[in-house]
Amino acid sequence: MAHLFRHILLVVLSLTALLSCTPKEQPVRLYEQEKVLMGTVFKFKSAVTSIPEDSVRQSYKEAFREIARLESQLSEWIEESPVSEVTRRAGESPVPITPDILAVTDLAMSISEHTGGAFDCTFLPLGRLWNIRHRKRPPTQDSVTSALKLVNWREVETNRTAMTLFLGKKGMRIGFGGIGKGYAAKQAGLILEKRGITNYIIDAGGDLFVHGNKGGEAWTSGIQNPDQKNNTPVVRFRIKRPCGIATSGGYENYFVWQGKRYHHIIDLKTGWPARGMKSSTVFSVDPAKADAYATAFFILGPKKSLSVVMRDTTAAFILIDSTGTITRSPNLTRFIVE
Repeated sequence: MAHLFRHILLVVLSLTALLSCTPKEQPVRLYEQEKVLMGTVFKFKSAVTSIPEDSVRQSYKEAFREIARLESQLSEWIEESPVSEVTRRAGESPVPITPDILAVTDLAMSISEHTGGAFDCTFLPLGRLWNIRHRKRPPTQDSVTSALKLVNWREVETNRTAMTLFLGKKGMRIGFGGIGKGYAAKQAGLILEKRGITNYIIDAGGDLFVHGNKGGEAWTSGIQNPDQKNNTPVVRFRIKRPCGIATSGGYENYFVWQGKRYHHIIDLKTGWPARGMKSSTVFSVDPAKADAYATAFFILGPKKSLSVVMRDTTAAFILIDSTGTITRSPNLTRFIVE
């Protein structure tokens, strides 16, 4: 949940085309390009047959521009963003917002309700308290308790008529790091599709939005066991339909204190790192949902996550718990073939 935005201007402008072909078919060209936005690397890959390279370049340029536009609105790391202003005026007055901020807020509130608050876009006071990258020991229980008092998605108020957003308690903070990249990936994908690019993968820092296929063959991917140092996936699959794929785990961002590992995925009921899971991979027709649910399901575990996807059938999951047991939701076959 701690995928936090920060404004980075590094741009990688290389665009490559790799050719592959089969008899009696037009050559399939794979174009790739990447750029650092929203505090991570966004990578585009598309499989095209008849679209000129210049058109692909222009399409990528427009899609990256859209992600940058959304970052300027949604990032709590950009001082001038409406989201930063909402935090500054928490407990005081509503702040005018854009349709995109309203859409992301509405979706975040819906997922908070579905997950009983396991996902919460007001988590920032707690997330910044833990700040795993700079900590060498856990915070005190008193500081955790104080931060928890400022985390409550039910204190988020939107006014659709006035187009405003308000946090009900002074000291609250709002951040869309756990959902914004998925939303941006979807909007970028819509731009590619309007330009005729319908077979693509958008990689947003490891979370994927997959659409179409590669020369008539399904895009493929897999899930690694966090405890294994080799690159052999424990689950391999082909992707059947357009979907977002997001994975959360506590195996990359963590510190060790007195022999115990503390990772960055915080259980918002306790204020301490969630226990019992190794990784959570979620598939959804909406990549923003996949992004948010991946964090929530890591916290909730298999049983509670299953109850969520029974209500919201637009998402499915593969969960690996701390014992290495793999749990698949019954609706997984809507999205992939293993």
